[in-house]
Amino acid sequence: MKTYLVGGAVRDLLLGRPIHDHDVAFEGDAACFVRQNPGARKVGRDIDVYLLDGVEHMPLRGTLDEDLAARDFTANALALGEAGMLHAHPLALRDLADRVLRPASPTALDDSPIRAFRAARFAAQFPDFSVHAETLDQMRAVAQRGALATLPAEQVCRETLKALAAPCPGRYLKVLHAGGCLLPWFAELAGADGVPAGPARYHSGSVLDHVARVMDMAAALAGHVSRVGDHASSPYLETSPTADGASGHTRSAQQPSPELATWMALCHDLGKVTTAADVLPHHYGHEDRGAPLARAMGGRLSMPTRFIEAGEAAARLHMRLARHGELRPGTRVDLLLALHTRGLLPAMRLLVLADGTGKGRGTGPDCALRQPEGAAPALNRDDGAVSGEESPSSSPPADPLAPYDPPPIPEACLARLETLRQRTEAELAVLLAVKLPPDLCNKGAASGAHLRELRSMALARLDERTGMATD
Repeated sequence: MKTYLVGGAVRDLLLGRPIHDHDVAFEGDAACFVRQNPGARKVGRDIDVYLLDGVEHMPLRGTLDEDLAARDFTANALALGEAGMLHAHPLALRDLADRVLRPASPTALDDSPIRAFRAARFAAQFPDFSVHAETLDQMRAVAQRGALATLPAEQVCRETLKALAAPCPGRYLKVLHAGGCLLPWFAELAGADGVPAGPARYHSGSVLDHVARVMDMAAALAGHVSRVGDHASSPYLETSPTADGASGHTRSAQQPSPELATWMALCHDLGKVTTAADVLPHHYGHEDRGAPLARAMGGRLSMPTRFIEAGEAAARLHMRLARHGELRPGTRVDLLLALHTRGLLPAMRLLVLADGTGKGRGTGPDCALRQPEGAAPALNRDDGAVSGEESPSSSPPADPLAPYDPPPIPEACLARLETLRQRTEAELAVLLAVKLPPDLCNKGAASGAHLRELRSMALARLDERTGMATD
């Protein structure tokens, strides 16, 4: 019985990329395969998929050539035989060399509508690939006949989570929009391309453009934090006293996953799409309007509970953390505890910095960390970037079919991220160290009010010591 390594593993091998999934196809029927491999265990419910030695095996669909023609995209229509012989769809090698994402057949997406989301996900994972016009044509066709609405939520969720972990997750939304596939799963963003992201002084482009840019920057920042870790020294943390006067040192070692940070970026401005036309381009109160929309979208997609809560928090609280330096101590107590108890503070910091650099303007991360009265203003110019000489405000091409590079991270953005991290972690350490006196404990709501007041006073004292007092 002949077997072949197929699909993405062969593609990545030819591209010189790490191989994550090994899928094997075999000739003949499943019964014969099981007889020859008694250790194989069936794991597919509706199709014949068998797990053998940790690798998924499934029978070819007809002949090898027929199987390749039945695959999703030409770049994945590849098979490598045991003797090293490469078998390919007639267009596969050319499209792979040209970095083109093209359906393997005229009915590829119609045969399996989940491939519409897979196309957008591949575009996010491989931003150096262009999207062939036929891909968008087939996406529009399956969307127009209503095939997307009947997909299992778990399948759409799985593709979305993979896209959120990609180098350019914003391209997932852009390609879904270009292919007419935002409805019904991303209904909250279906009209986002026609809504200005904000006043021209601060934003350029639509809400959809802005959300895509913020997702891409959040992914870049999450990757940076993952690479360098969370080990920078903080003068606040090293000297912040506890309520008893002892020196305290608390640091969050949690590093947010790219999927969580980019999901929060996707959700943070949903409320802007519902802004009344006579208010535009301003979006007053979009935070509170966006929170239930984020929860609804997460529930519709059957996202993990942690993601649903994170999306709602991102919509409701991102502007507060962006204005952290202006908030009163009591408001900061409420904000920091709300994010800390959900484990969302590290990811929210990435979001507000990404939001500040995703406006499509040359002002750098202008809302990433508001400075207190009297502090030096942010520079109104393009800042240098970590990964090249491009402007940090440079946007991906308007054409969703064209490839583009992940955004460079402005140096100013990293500096502000560290400043925001140090300050929020210092404040969190101080307020968590505050304890109620025994005579104020076990008094219900009154105890909670007393504790909040004591924590607010502790933050006010920290403000005075560090010269960061707010009005």
